[in-house]
Amino acid sequence: MNDRIRTLVESTKGRGPRIGIVSMYDVENNAVRIIAAHLRASGHHVTEIYFKDWISNHLHPPTDKELANLQKTIADNRLDLVCFSIRASAYYQVTRQLTRFLNEQSNVCILWGGMHPTLVPQECIETADMVLKGEGELALTDLADRLRDGEDITTVQNVDLQMEDGSVKTNGLRPLIKDLDDLEYRDYTSHDDKWLIYGKALTKGDPMHGDPVFQMMGSRGCIYKCSYCYNSTYKKDVYPGQKWFRVRSPRSMVDEIKEARKHWDIKRIRFDDEVFNFQKAWLEDFCEIYPREIGLPFEIFIEPKLVSEERMTMLRDAGLVSVYMGIQSSERVTGHLYDRRVKNKTVEDIAQLYHRLGIKGHFQLIFDDPVSTQGDKESLFKMVESFPAPYDLYLFSMTVFPGSELVNKLLANKIISKYDVEGTNTRVFYQHRVNLKYPRPVEDTFWIALIQMQSKSWIPKSALRAASKSEFLKKHPWPLIQVAHGANFIKMGQACARMAVEGELTKTLWRRWANMDTIITT
Repeated sequence: MNDRIRTLVESTKGRGPRIGIVSMYDVENNAVRIIAAHLRASGHHVTEIYFKDWISNHLHPPTDKELANLQKTIADNRLDLVCFSIRASAYYQVTRQLTRFLNEQSNVCILWGGMHPTLVPQECIETADMVLKGEGELALTDLADRLRDGEDITTVQNVDLQMEDGSVKTNGLRPLIKDLDDLEYRDYTSHDDKWLIYGKALTKGDPMHGDPVFQMMGSRGCIYKCSYCYNSTYKKDVYPGQKWFRVRSPRSMVDEIKEARKHWDIKRIRFDDEVFNFQKAWLEDFCEIYPREIGLPFEIFIEPKLVSEERMTMLRDAGLVSVYMGIQSSERVTGHLYDRRVKNKTVEDIAQLYHRLGIKGHFQLIFDDPVSTQGDKESLFKMVESFPAPYDLYLFSMTVFPGSELVNKLLANKIISKYDVEGTNTRVFYQHRVNLKYPRPVEDTFWIALIQMQSKSWIPKSALRAASKSEFLKKHPWPLIQVAHGANFIKMGQACARMAVEGELTKTLWRRWANMDTIITT
């Protein structure tokens, strides 16, 4: 073990470690909250540190004040082990900066965990003292127990360690957690050991407490293998042969919501699962329990192949008001590049179904891919044109994650270089949600401006159709871009007004989206 790990072992024997878990640019981080709850349930001290927050297309490296406040929080709470949750590869470079800063300031031991360390642990162990791969609840609790009890920590499953001679002690993964109902509920009620570091402020308390939209997950993993998503790599390479998609019972989910409602006024629920569980028996149970015991409007994420009128009607009657659904691109690009084989006509029929049932659709699209042709872009435009209002569009810029099937495909065909992979660069810091000011090919900007205006019901479809055929605008889209910007401001203004009236325009949302320089397309 290296010096920092050895100091950790020697100083915590008999009393157990004081652990800090740092969430990078994410105040909602479910993983941090569940792991912290498990450690507390096992009698360990945990301090949750929310380091900065997600600001759409406007993320910045840490300031000297934020670094100082991180060091102060670690020192004031007498932390022995600091764990960084690297949920997204974009935070890799910043976490390296923070780790090196802390190494200069103290001898505190540092562990990295999350998606990025799981996908590229060899890269991460070069900086961190320890790397936690895969699911963290049982692994980190096992590590903390062994430190307290004076047992050998070099054999903890899921954890790799830097050794004294510069080598790395690598351990295998424990099996996936089978029953998600065994996990602790996230703790939103206590505030003494929670801190938000943002700008010049160091604020005590849970930054998500009191949010009118309660976000939760009823499952882990995904049943699909989209090439751009980490789930495809987890299923194939990290946990081969194991059941990757696992689901909580409706009773467990409802009881967690009921527990949170004891402490603040929640107005609606958003289930953030990769895909909401559509197994018939489970769905029938959920649609019976949820409206009776919760009765709040809710939103879900689903995949087109799972949609049926019967299931959507059941959910609508239980309180479903909004659906987030990825359609990504036209059917050729979606199938060829993203390994999602859904026909345009299927998506068009689903949009009509949502409209008929009174469910608002939020359709997610991916732009800036390297393979779309003029015909693909026109096909996507025509598909979106068929959607009945009201609906929203969420336009994302393609991100290539390390270890994904997409990065393997693009690198093998020499379409991108290693410098285009997230983690090596930090492109999502300034272009995650599509912004029309971002420098991209003129033709792409033309189609993005047209497509994002289709969700504005006050803009005549006939006018957009005519503009789509203009060769002048394709080469000189500046007038179109200005109209699109104006339409975005109007729609976001309307949304803000509605949320203010309904009590949902929180300080967190305002901080994240009120950025006029990089206003996103909607």
